[in-house]
Amino acid sequence: MRIESLSIKSLTIGIFSMIGVTAIVLSMFAGSYFKRSALDAQINSLSRVIEVASHEMLKQVRSHNFDLGMKLGHSKELVSLFRSSNDTVNKGKLEKLLDDPFINGFVGFSDIDLKKIRVYNLNLELIGQNSEGPDNMGKNLPAFISTILNQRPPSDRLKAIDALWISADGPMFSTLVPLGGLRPVGYLEVVVNPVFNLPDIGKITRTPVRMYSMTGEQINANTQQITDGHLPVEFILHASDGTPAFKIVGYENIDELNSEMEQTQIMTISGFLLLSLSTLLFALWMFNRFMFTPVSRLIGDMAQITHGKLELTVSNKGLREFHILADAFNSMTAQVRMRTNDLQRLLDLDDSALMCFDHDHDAVYFNEGATRLFGYASDEIVDLDIADLFTDDIASLINNDDNDNSQKENDYIQLNCKHKDGHVFLHDAIINSVDVMGKSGFAIALNSKSNSQQDSSTQNDQRLNAVEQTLSSLLAFAKDNPGAVSGIDMAGLTGVDNVEDTQKAQLREHVVKVMNLALTCWEHDIGRTKLELAEESNIWPVYMDKSTPTTRTLDKYLNIELCPKNPRSQRAIDTAEFVIRHGSKAKAEKCEELQSALDVFRQLVSGIKSRGK
Repeated sequence: MRIESLSIKSLTIGIFSMIGVTAIVLSMFAGSYFKRSALDAQINSLSRVIEVASHEMLKQVRSHNFDLGMKLGHSKELVSLFRSSNDTVNKGKLEKLLDDPFINGFVGFSDIDLKKIRVYNLNLELIGQNSEGPDNMGKNLPAFISTILNQRPPSDRLKAIDALWISADGPMFSTLVPLGGLRPVGYLEVVVNPVFNLPDIGKITRTPVRMYSMTGEQINANTQQITDGHLPVEFILHASDGTPAFKIVGYENIDELNSEMEQTQIMTISGFLLLSLSTLLFALWMFNRFMFTPVSRLIGDMAQITHGKLELTVSNKGLREFHILADAFNSMTAQVRMRTNDLQRLLDLDDSALMCFDHDHDAVYFNEGATRLFGYASDEIVDLDIADLFTDDIASLINNDDNDNSQKENDYIQLNCKHKDGHVFLHDAIINSVDVMGKSGFAIALNSKSNSQQDSSTQNDQRLNAVEQTLSSLLAFAKDNPGAVSGIDMAGLTGVDNVEDTQKAQLREHVVKVMNLALTCWEHDIGRTKLELAEESNIWPVYMDKSTPTTRTLDKYLNIELCPKNPRSQRAIDTAEFVIRHGSKAKAEKCEELQSALDVFRQLVSGIKSRGK
């Protein structure tokens, strides 16, 4: 597609349409990413909830174990039996005492799955255990509990210890309490199966929960139903020594989350569409009022001017760029009009009758010689055609000459001319083909001979006056457009540029001076950094270069070599005022130098603006 076939309106609509489509696509991508992020956050949240619920479940098991252990640990019969020598302990009676909770029950027996009760002496040697439950747990304490007992200080000997550990029959939870009260004679271990209490995690989280062994076998579950709208979240419950014990899978209902995300995405896309359409309509209205209409009017006026209506002027009502363009075109039209008038004056110096006709044989131009010869006024030319001026068929003469394949550019002939009063006279003529408004036309010159010396002198004076007027116009044009006219020295007009260059150099020097003083006061007197100055003042942008904040624009104003040729003086003034305000709070003494430099800089800026006006 050629660029000439595109209009500003279609290009604007296309750009805004692309922005709208891009916004919709980006919102869809953002929606999917937001949904993924929300799901990840939901998974992390549920995982932490399951972790907290698991610890809460173990805390409840610990409480039941501790109650049972303390009850047995303060049993007078068990303590008195245990105070005897280990070799003389009645094993049968000890086993009977330890079997009692399994036979007669205990407070909270329905809340835990009691597997074993074992007693140890102070040397952590197994003395006895109940007859019920698994027999493959070994004769030693769990390694984790044994390590804690050996490492803790004597002051903690009366404290209970519990641990989740891995046995031959799977994970077990043990609580070890001292036996004998304040004067312990041994230790009592209560061992329970935590699988029984795992469904309590679902009660705490209020979500469906499935429990699996580390081999992948499901070992327990709560009663809540699982649907397609539930998202599985895994959590590994570790033993006290860090060994994985259970894999707990919780299921989060994300139907509500999906519904909210879809609603948010629909609202976002609809909002983008609405905003894009509103912005497009508003932009089209603004463009139509301030660009399309002025441009159309500008094009229409230019078309009329290019077709010969040099008296017209292009309307300069519009935006700044179109205002400047219209003024420039009007200046160009004025120059063309002036040059045309100069040429017309030069053509009018000749007594020969010069005429120009377009492809329709209508008169386009008459010089003064032609108006005198035919007797018509200047304002009557537009109503004339070639038949009103000549009795000969000029078109046939030109066509016959073309058929003869004449190699001459001009046709010399005698024509019968018709005066305004009707009389016909014979005159020598030259016919030349010319281009008129992009189409074929022709010019006719009727030669006139004058042997009068007075006429010749008058003609020379007229030519000199015309040359003088033309030269004055050329000088005026060259002054407004230096370098546009070759052969004219415009050195006398370059002083203004030198003055402007000097002013810009002074302005840059003062900008750099004020900025360096402001930074010195900020860093040394106030004790802040350059980055903080840019961030807190909101005057200078902060860029991120490889995750490092930088102040590239501010740095340019601190170096005379890097400072822009047209610096923004107001930025420097605002920065100095910001530093001075903070310096007055900090009672900085060196900020007085900054204040003096700022006053001088303001005077310089005011002087430049006044000279510019």
